[in-house]
Amino acid sequence: IKKSQVSGNCFNTAIVSTYSLVYTGGYSGGLLDANGDIHFVPYSATVGQKVSASGTVSTYSLVYTTASGYFGGVLSYNGDIHFVPYGASVGQKISINGTISTYSLIGSRFYYGGILAPNGEIHFISDGVIQKISTNLVLSTYSVPSNTNFYGAILTSDGTVHMVPSTSPRGQKLNFQSAVNFSPALCQSPYFNKL
Repeated sequence: IKKSQVSGNCFNTAIVSTYSLVYTGGYSGGLLDANGDIHFVPYSATVGQKVSASGTVSTYSLVYTTASGYFGGVLSYNGDIHFVPYGASVGQKISINGTISTYSLIGSRFYYGGILAPNGEIHFISDGVIQKISTNLVLSTYSVPSNTNFYGAILTSDGTVHMVPSTSPRGQKLNFQSAVNFSPALCQSPYFNKL
């Protein structure tokens, strides 16, 4: 997003304020959904919590809760939010219309983040084994070199995904050989997953 595309001086000033939450504690991250709502991702919280585009804070029931459950989330192309499993033994997603459901994972591991790839796959990032979800919800895993540990991933403008090393002695990337290049402004935009 270029400054010239936004009216006013919103990039130059900020007003700091607070707002009350319905439920406190137990979240590990959040993301913006396709409706403009912000969802807090439950880590040890027993309820989901969201902030609407108008600023209304509300909670909703989860299908599955556990201590150290989820660690961030990924918004898919179809508008579903996938919670990234950390201590959870099941995947959990929220559809664009608010329906919450779970699905089986191929083994339970600690994933430290996830990313939406150019081909629509979601990759949960971890050490040793990555778990991916296809656009039709088929789950599979693939291995990364031994002695590697990654903590999230970044999509670049040429469609390559770079895994962020935590204790890994080397970087690793996934080249999807995308026929479409993404503009740097798009990749740098916090609204990327919304498009």
